[in-house]
Amino acid sequence: MIRYDRILLVQHNTHDCIDMIRRFGVYILLGCVYGLTYIVALLGSIVLRRKWKPNGRIMVTGAFFNPNWYLSHVTPLSRSGVKEVILATDEPQLPLEKVRFIYPPRWASRLLGRIGARTIWMFIAGLRYRPDLYMGYYLAPGACSSLLLGRLLGRPSCYQMTGGPIGIIGGGFGAVDSIEGALGGPSKLIEALAVRVIRQFELVVVRGNKAKEFLATKDIKDPVTIITGSVNGCKQLPRNDRDIHLIFVGRLSLIKQVDQFITIVNAIRRIMPNVRAAIVGDGPLMADMLTYTDELGLTENVEFLGQRADVEPLMARSMVFVLTSKSEGLSIAMIEAMAAGVVPVVANIGELSDFVADGVNGYLIEPNNLDEYVNRIIPLLQNKQMWNRISQKTIETARAHCDIEVVSEKWRQCLKDVVSKASGCRQEDVWN
Repeated sequence: MIRYDRILLVQHNTHDCIDMIRRFGVYILLGCVYGLTYIVALLGSIVLRRKWKPNGRIMVTGAFFNPNWYLSHVTPLSRSGVKEVILATDEPQLPLEKVRFIYPPRWASRLLGRIGARTIWMFIAGLRYRPDLYMGYYLAPGACSSLLLGRLLGRPSCYQMTGGPIGIIGGGFGAVDSIEGALGGPSKLIEALAVRVIRQFELVVVRGNKAKEFLATKDIKDPVTIITGSVNGCKQLPRNDRDIHLIFVGRLSLIKQVDQFITIVNAIRRIMPNVRAAIVGDGPLMADMLTYTDELGLTENVEFLGQRADVEPLMARSMVFVLTSKSEGLSIAMIEAMAAGVVPVVANIGELSDFVADGVNGYLIEPNNLDEYVNRIIPLLQNKQMWNRISQKTIETARAHCDIEVVSEKWRQCLKDVVSKASGCRQEDVWN
């Protein structure tokens, strides 16, 4: 007779063993990546860098999961006074003036792995174009690759800390949608190695004050500056008859907690049966979220729009932007929503409080407090005068701090300063 309980126990123990091996592998991988990067960067800094004449090119690398995030970050770089942005990624994005794409062929990615192939192609492009600066989003692997190549080729490097401190604390174990999240638990050693690597960058760009304050506690102060993503106003005129009550924009992944958004819609439906919600984005949880929506009987209330390049017209039709994430740096989707007059009701996480003043231009909610979300949203939907007042404030905030010209100018000053110091040129002679 087959003992099913014994079979289940063996399967459970096997799963635990595989999970432990996977976590150990990630631990070793991150330790090697950070350790090697630190050693190479340290040795590279000892060798005196020769002066060079800046040519106006910078190399940027990262993974871009949606076109709006890409445009928000790369467009101001292309308008910062550089001659060309060389963008190293896995596949080309929307074309932009002054942006050149380099990406490895598929055979190279299959042979060397996505990260290995991209790094080698960056090195080859670096030898050919001799960029003045290397820049990476997220510490591993993009920023580490940029630091390595910068040291090897005698150029400064920049780390864009887009996700905030969660990618560093405890080795980044809390960043569930990244390789660090596979650690399974905090690691003081990996965190210490990550901090040592960050100290080697000539420039660290964060999205807000909380990230800057966190780095200061790690004795990383001088090269740190705050530069947000950008918005290009709202070319689509906001509509008075907004027919989308609630909008969620983001990757459908664990860290975004999309199920909470759907639960909030379900609670509001009890008060407002005709409430309409839109979910913009795609990701690994799409099937699960569709099933959950169906189980709650919300298929007439919630529309899944998938990955969209035309988010701006959708924002112009929306009233309330809802964000339920576990963690964020600064949500570009939220800034885009605010620029279109959509009132943000968002979790009080990351750098969101730098832009949302509770009760003035939106609402900050204690993370995971779904009742508070509902209690803030319903009055906004039912009181048009209240919504109009707050909506106008959101537009003013977004355009004052994140307009594309404002962000481009910040990059212009910052990049020229870093490149002039590293190259030995006067700042006024850089890219002129």
